[in-house]
Amino acid sequence: MVKKTHPSKTEIEKIIARATEHEENYKRVLADYQNQDRRFKETQSQIVKFANASLLEKILLNVDSLEMAQTHLKDAGLEIVIKQLYETLKTEGLQLIESNNKLFDPLTMDCIEVVPGKKDHVISTLTKGYFLFDKVLRPAKVKVGSGEK
Repeated sequence: MVKKTHPSKTEIEKIIARATEHEENYKRVLADYQNQDRRFKETQSQIVKFANASLLEKILLNVDSLEMAQTHLKDAGLEIVIKQLYETLKTEGLQLIESNNKLFDPLTMDCIEVVPGKKDHVISTLTKGYFLFDKVLRPAKVKVGSGEK
């Protein structure tokens, strides 16, 4: 006949300590996994969100040409097409950077020339700038006032 022995109190405490340690390790690993999964999904979302950036930059070159043609032609039909194109681009996350008569912002604008005018204010915009969602896709190219009149 085999005699059953019960674990001692210290052995039970050791087993409980190891179980607690394993549980804490499991929780830490699970949290790491959840954070990694969240970061992966955010990165994936950003890739999808900005996948069109290169194409939009190329289209904007064509929009610039259309606007130059409109400046000279003053054609009502061309004006409608340009507005429709802007509406389409807006649905893709494109937004105009407002620059005329604004304080020069080096994060959203490139100063092409300093000219007489109100100091550090945009005197004229040579090329429009755009945001793609919350990032600058193309900075506005501007002339900035020197403070001299």
